[in-house]
This record gives sequence, C-alpha cells and structure tokens, in this order.
Amino acid sequence: PVPHMIHKIAAMKKKMPANGGQYLRMRRYQPLATAMVPLGNTGETPPAAVLHADHVDAKLQFYGQWIHINEQVTLTSQDAPLNEAAIRLGVSMRQTEDQLTRDMLAATAGHINCEGGVNGDNPTELTRWDTDMAVRTLRGNDAYTVMDNIEGENKFGTAPVRDGYFALGSTDLLGDLNECAGFLNKWAYPAPDKALRSEEGTLGNLRVLLSSIGSKSVAASNLGKDVYNIFCIGMEAYATVKMDEYNAKFLFRPAIYDGPLMQNVSVGYKFAEVPRITNDLWLINLRATLST
Repeated sequence: PVPHMIHKIAAMKKKMPANGGQYLRMRRYQPLATAMVPLGNTGETPPAAVLHADHVDAKLQFYGQWIHINEQVTLTSQDAPLNEAAIRLGVSMRQTEDQLTRDMLAATAGHINCEGGVNGDNPTELTRWDTDMAVRTLRGNDAYTVMDNIEGENKFGTAPVRDGYFALGSTDLLGDLNECAGFLNKWAYPAPDKALRSEEGTLGNLRVLLSSIGSKSVAASNLGKDVYNIFCIGMEAYATVKMDEYNAKFLFRPAIYDGPLMQNVSVGYKFAEVPRITNDLWLINLRATLST
C-alpha cells in the first residue's frame, strides 16, 4: 500500500548548494506604494522609493532509515527480499518527505475554523460557505491560483472547471465533501485526464486533493472530536529545500563488509530537507470536524 503524496505538490523546489552551511535565506520583497502624484512640469525628481524585504530562513535537517538482512533470509526466501526492501525504503523516504511538509503546514499556517455546519461543534463540518470564505481570503491577499481552468465541452454530465487553488486534506473528509453544494467530482470534468491522480474533484475555486495521511489534530475540537486540517494553497506559498548531492541517497552495504563470516547485508536511505512557508498570506489552514 502506498498513500497519495499530496503535500509537496504545490511547493516551490529549492536547492541548497553543498558546503553552503545549514541555512538557506530566502527574501520576500514587500510591495511598493503606487505613484499617484503627477510629476508636473517643474522637472524636479521625486524622492526615491525604498525597497524592503522580509527574510525567511530555512535550516536543513538530516533523516535516514535502514534495514538489516541476514544472508539466510535471502537464501531461503521464495521472493526477493532485497528488492522488496528497496521498494519499501523508497516509499518510506517519499512518505517521510511528505509528512514533514504536512506537519510543517499544520504547525505554522494561519487557520480559519469552519462555522457554516450544523454539527454543534467548533469547528463545524465542512460546507461551501467555509470554502468560499477561504477562497475570498486568498483572493483578497492577491494569491495566484495554481491550476488553470478546464473549458466546458459538449459532453453529457460534465461541467467546466474554474482555475483553482489546491486544497489538501484527509480521505476521511470525503463524505462531507460530497455533501457540499456545487462539488464536482473529477469524473465529471470535461477532460478528466487533466486531473491529478490524487484529485477528488473541485469545489468552487478549490481543486481538492485527498490522502490517507492527510493532516488531523486528534480530539482538538470543543466536543473532543478530531479536527481535520485542509490546506488551501496559492502559488509560491511555501517551499521545500534540499541539499545538492544529498537530496536522496540509497545505500547498500554488501555482506563482504560484515565481519569474517560475511553474513549480513544492509540497505537504507538518507536525505537532507526542510519545508518552509514563504508567504503566510497565500496559505490557509481551513479546520473542520466531521458531520454527525
């Protein structure tokens, strides 16, 4: 079983040069004021504008995992344990990267609690009113959409799809999502091949991606229910930083290096990475519980 890895899809990919230290410094430049005063006919030069920038620092961390295999396992097993170990390690590495990004978003993104539902909790279950609130907030902060629109076609049972932000959540939300007014499943897209494999559908200006490892906070609502984090994301809202020559290393240590009897081999991986929000105004954590 391999879960959908959805949390890095919208991230900017950045690299830290080897031998460049542990921190990557990114700059977010602030908007300039508009020039509303005419220059006039005096020929005088107006005062210069001042460029300001906020620093966003990301500190690289190192991660790794390995498997120890005795030679008797490989000699007596009817499958290929080394091949299977390599496959499972690859999934583990990508899932580790995905969950690091997921947990960073849950811990640092500004949030909005759903209020449009009727389950009596705080936050309530997900409704169209709540998703529209998230979209209005992103648009008001001048966040660009991530996905282009899909034009309508003369096909029975389909509808055009708006350009949209990503909304990343848990598969547990599927029931409430289908109850939201105007939700369009991806099978009703005019061109379903333009949908991502993990995409469930679209709700207004949100393209919804679900995963079994989507984010949730256990027993965090007013009534002690699980709270699900739905990350509504605009373009260039966050980044993942990797180190050159160390973004993914697969390691195999043959039995020849394991003592005089050469009985054991090991396989593993290691990598260096850090996820970081680059603009808090372009990312919202829409928090919801499940309907009763």
